[in-house]
Amino acid sequence: MTNEEEHNDFESLCAGYVLDSLSDEENRQFEKMLRDADPEQIQLFEEMMEIRDELALAVDPMTPSPQVEKNIMNSISSVGEEPEAESTQPNNIIPIWGYKVAAAILLIASLVFGYLTMDLNETIENQQAQITELESQLDRQEQLLTVLSGRQVTLVNMNGQEPSPDGYGKILWDPEKGEAVLQLANLPAPPEDKDYQLWLIKEGENPIPAGVFNFEEPSTDLFFRVEQLNEQPSPQSNVFAVTLEPKGGVPQPTGDMFLLGEQQ
Repeated sequence: MTNEEEHNDFESLCAGYVLDSLSDEENRQFEKMLRDADPEQIQLFEEMMEIRDELALAVDPMTPSPQVEKNIMNSISSVGEEPEAESTQPNNIIPIWGYKVAAAILLIASLVFGYLTMDLNETIENQQAQITELESQLDRQEQLLTVLSGRQVTLVNMNGQEPSPDGYGKILWDPEKGEAVLQLANLPAPPEDKDYQLWLIKEGENPIPAGVFNFEEPSTDLFFRVEQLNEQPSPQSNVFAVTLEPKGGVPQPTGDMFLLGEQQ
């Protein structure tokens, strides 16, 4: 027998062994093959066993039909009766081609099961991404509503500076509550070791840090809650600026200024 024929016999008997449809002699023959199997054949055997287990778990339990139940009961009631003459030819021997068909069915089932699993995982991931985006939108709306509900809300527009002239931003500031919402638009994503930092600059005073912000993709719909703006506005002038600073922010601005705007 050639190596190719031995390999084909192993595949065929493997399918029958996994499906528990071999005769006792064929079981012994396959188990001997399995002891002498090469790594590729062992992997095939393990994959078929795994497919069988997955398919078993993927199928819902079924109630047998009344006819099946009747046949079982008839078989039980016939125990002890004179057995008919046994056939001289065994009737539980499945030809090799039958096992090859079983192997092909297992392979097809594996591909279908894998495809359905991948498709289901992709659907779940898409739904989770949509849920996350909706939650983010709802959070932004709640933040805006919280600030807009204040009695004295200040809107400050910020224009893009030399590093990013197309950028712009807005500040909605409620000094009474110490809350604000920042919009950053058309700015490049900061490097991994950098953050954008917001500053409030009152006339005649040093810049006041008002929080650091980061994002991975530029957009016109980037809103951030400002949690470090518990400052009363200056009666003369209030300027807002955004600079690019080391990760985590700094006490005073050191990097390039990307946005600048003054309260009118």
